[in-house]
Amino acid sequence: MHCSIPRSYFVRLFSIALIALAVGAASCSKKDERNPVTGKVLYKGDPIKGAVVTFHPKGETDPAVHRPNGMTGDDGAFALSSGLGEGAAVGEYVVTIYWPKASEQPAKKFSTEPPPDPVDGLDGRYADMNKSTILVEVKSGKNNLEPFKLE
Repeated sequence: MHCSIPRSYFVRLFSIALIALAVGAASCSKKDERNPVTGKVLYKGDPIKGAVVTFHPKGETDPAVHRPNGMTGDDGAFALSSGLGEGAAVGEYVVTIYWPKASEQPAKKFSTEPPPDPVDGLDGRYADMNKSTILVEVKSGKNNLEPFKLE
């Protein structure tokens, strides 16, 4: 028993597969490309260590959208990354900065209670994306931002 499938069927199937690949490639636009983003955070002129810098796409409210972020080192410098890779997509962002400081309360010995939440060393002034006044535009290519000078 021989099953005969016309050759035109395979040609049509191959054409559909090529079209699907082309559409998929076109959907990977510049919006999805990652661009290196580095910067520095200064507080009262001094670099701060351990601050979390997060870029929120301007106007985006979906919590599932990747928000590039980075943590400052000893010199206040950071580099962005996300679950999608290093850098950030081209576009406008609202920047939040959270600087966790250890609690000054003495630690309890042998306690089953969780430790207190860290206090924001910036008193929450830059931690809320709806209140932050730090706006940045990520452009195609390498982005070395001017330092964020916080007071």
